[in-house]
Amino acid sequence: NAYITYEIAPFGDEAVAGFAIVGRLVPVAFGIIFALAGSVGPIIGQNYGAKRHDRVRRALTDGLLFSALYTLATSAILFLFRHQVAEAFNAAGRSRDLVVFFCTFIGISWAFAGGQFVANAAFNNLGRASLSSWFNWGKATLGTIPFAIIGAKLGGPEGLLAGTALGSAIFGVASVIVAYRIVRRSESGAAR
Repeated sequence: NAYITYEIAPFGDEAVAGFAIVGRLVPVAFGIIFALAGSVGPIIGQNYGAKRHDRVRRALTDGLLFSALYTLATSAILFLFRHQVAEAFNAAGRSRDLVVFFCTFIGISWAFAGGQFVANAAFNNLGRASLSSWFNWGKATLGTIPFAIIGAKLGGPEGLLAGTALGSAIFGVASVIVAYRIVRRSESGAAR
């Protein structure tokens, strides 16, 4: 957030205010997927300990499915009420544009962040906690900074939001692929 604020600041106070509003919307709209990682982790860990690898895979899949469906539903609500959301914050000018842009196009990208949260829960409970740290660090640096710079240069503040959403999608997909590989290895190791 600090780096994105740094990148968005040259676009003016209204752009910074719009980003601040988006920053307040995210935990309210997507708080459920933040909590999901805390609830799916123990389920994965318990089934891993019980050597029920089919249930580990199922918990991972169900967590990802829940995250995707929740994000779709929430994004649809944000889209339908995008103008009312902006009005609720008394957003005007560039601030309003950013809030509406987020509600229209960027909210759905939180499905990828949710995927990474679930994958991190799997890493933490399958003995691969360092992968959580690496993916989080990667998303916060490599998945944010270059995408924010390029997005801002190509599309202003909206491009910045779109760029960071793309970076989040890349790290979200990569973390889910790695999580499934780890589950597959644990299944094949248990079969021996």
